[in-house]
Amino acid sequence: MLTLLLFIGVQVVVKSQNSNNTPLIDSLSVVYGNNLYANPVVAKKAATEWLKESKRLGIDLQTVRALYALGNLGNVSGDYKSTISHTTEAIALLKKLNLENGLAACYNILALGYKNLGDYPKAMDSFIQCLSYAKQNNDKMQEANAYQNIATLYVLQKEFKKATENLDRAANLYRELENDDGVLTTLFNFANILKEQNKFDQARKHYKTVLGYREKEGNKAVIAYININLSQMLVEEGKCEEAVVALKKTLNLLKALDFTSDIAIVLNDLGLCESKLGHTKAAINYFQQALIIGEEQSLASYKSDIYKNLAQLYQEEGDYKNALKFYQKGVTSVAEQNSLDKEKYVAKIQERYETQLKETRIALLEKEQKLSDAELQKAELTLKRQRFVRNAFIGGFVLVLITLIILRLLYIQRLRVQKELNLQQEENAKQKINQMIQDHKLSVIERYQEGQDEERARLARDIHDGIGSDLAGIKIAFEHYVEQHKEESQAKRIGAAIENACMDIRSLSHQLHPLSFSKIGFTSFLNDFVNQITNNTTLSIQTFFFPEEDIDKLPEDLLADAYRIVQELVNNIIKHAQATQAEVQLTKHEDYLNIVINDNGKGFKTNKKQGIGLRNIKERLQKVQGTINIDSGSGNGTSITIDIPIN
Repeated sequence: MLTLLLFIGVQVVVKSQNSNNTPLIDSLSVVYGNNLYANPVVAKKAATEWLKESKRLGIDLQTVRALYALGNLGNVSGDYKSTISHTTEAIALLKKLNLENGLAACYNILALGYKNLGDYPKAMDSFIQCLSYAKQNNDKMQEANAYQNIATLYVLQKEFKKATENLDRAANLYRELENDDGVLTTLFNFANILKEQNKFDQARKHYKTVLGYREKEGNKAVIAYININLSQMLVEEGKCEEAVVALKKTLNLLKALDFTSDIAIVLNDLGLCESKLGHTKAAINYFQQALIIGEEQSLASYKSDIYKNLAQLYQEEGDYKNALKFYQKGVTSVAEQNSLDKEKYVAKIQERYETQLKETRIALLEKEQKLSDAELQKAELTLKRQRFVRNAFIGGFVLVLITLIILRLLYIQRLRVQKELNLQQEENAKQKINQMIQDHKLSVIERYQEGQDEERARLARDIHDGIGSDLAGIKIAFEHYVEQHKEESQAKRIGAAIENACMDIRSLSHQLHPLSFSKIGFTSFLNDFVNQITNNTTLSIQTFFFPEEDIDKLPEDLLADAYRIVQELVNNIIKHAQATQAEVQLTKHEDYLNIVINDNGKGFKTNKKQGIGLRNIKERLQKVQGTINIDSGSGNGTSITIDIPIN
């Protein structure tokens, strides 16, 4: 729900300081002032002619007044871009003329334009400029107006405490100036705070008080603003039918006043009421009208709400295309509106002018506390006597205190040094223990792996010398047998089986304890291992070596570790991964050997308890100070990257 806030402007910026005014200019300024709130269309026409005539005659001060009048009218009618352009021009002309009188009022109107366009940081900057010039020129009216309008800015940001504080400052100044109009406006904005806090009964009471005075004055603009807020409270209370009647009545009044931006607010509220009453098409129509005005007037804060409301209504109608379009626009609009940290910025600026207020109060207190010359002389004599006694007492006390402090500091320093020494000794002991534990752990891993290698070598010898020799003898005997029984059909199959068994035994022997890699070529041996192990499987493994010759020249111990690691990982892929394709890639870098093994299998959870094979790999890498990285997920395959230092 959008909140309508009432701002304070002024009718005259710079009083005429020459005799070049013409009757036409004077009459146009009077027409503008009389119709500003009652008939803004007539007021705009008069102000435009005023500006044109002033420029034609070259009367700079009247040009400033006409520019200010058009800027003020832009805020009243909702043409905020016009407010910024005209007021900026007026400020530039005043500075060119070296006139400070009127700058406070111009910055006040400029700030309101930025505020209504949703640019809160620029709005607060302009309000601070207004306060500065108002205090320099002792313009309490403009100072009160600035506090009033700063309060409306805080209401929009839901900072009701700060808004109330600024309203109190404004009200006190208006009472001091006996300005009833300013007091009424303060009451209106206080009602807005109550409304935002959902205290509708209290807010309604204040609105009706202001409405009574404004109806007697015939101030149609303020009457329209109050009716909008009263209607919005009906919407919040769920009294949508009553709200629709009130909003339509207010809409007609705003159209007569040509208050474009406020018409967008009422159209938005009518859309909300109609949507709650189930009149979806009517609601969409109102929101579309409001959106056209919001885009023309750059009302960013309004557009985001309208986009969201339209998206929801189109979704209810089943028009998901338009629903998605307006939802995306709403998200984009909110993101753009929140791109700056406005609340932090406003708080910083608020602190600046709060500091100015405090300095002013301090200066007033200092003036009030000044004594007469006679009283000061008498007080000075008394102070001299008291000062002598006090200084003597303080001197002795300070001397004793300094001595105690020095002793205390020395004692504390000694304790600190002793404590640091103890901590350092404990830290050294911990480091030695940790190093011993690490060395012992590495020693155990190394002995365990050496034992594994020795056991594999023994098994390889037993298989080669025992089972291998027996199979070789059987093969020779069977070949003699076959020469005598060539006609038997089973002979060839039995011979092939024996040949396969011999090859398997030789392969197993080499896998358990391969020959020196420098003799057979590491990459060739690893390729043979991969080809043999995948012969009877559906798994296809590709191997890549970069550069192959440099890898074959690496130290035997390093290549042995690399072979065991690849052997273990390939066996795991065949046993567990259910993969159809895999890659084994070895790359020699300047300082380390990189091993990458990928498969397209079912993957596994890396946080699951690890098996013996993977634990053996990690222990082997720990021995050589290598690293391993596992990237795997359920159904996504597995990628394992290993780095083994060369030096």
